[in-house]
Amino acid sequence: MPAKPKKNDKPLICRCVCPYCDVELVVEEAPFCQVCKLTFIRCASCGAVILEEKATKCGSCGKPLS
Repeated sequence: MPAKPKKNDKPLICRCVCPYCDVELVVEEAPFCQVCKLTFIRCASCGAVILEEKATKCGSCGKPLS
């Protein structure tokens, strides 16, 4: 008999927010902040959004950013 899901279990919701103004980013092909007018890059390997301007490697998968 399969286990019944608990009523209190909520799905994990991940939000991308601008590190400069804390406004939620518009996520399309390239996430951008409408307030700061900044566009953030994605990791080519895993697709994670890179919020650090001077990042040299992906914080999610650890591969170097090109």
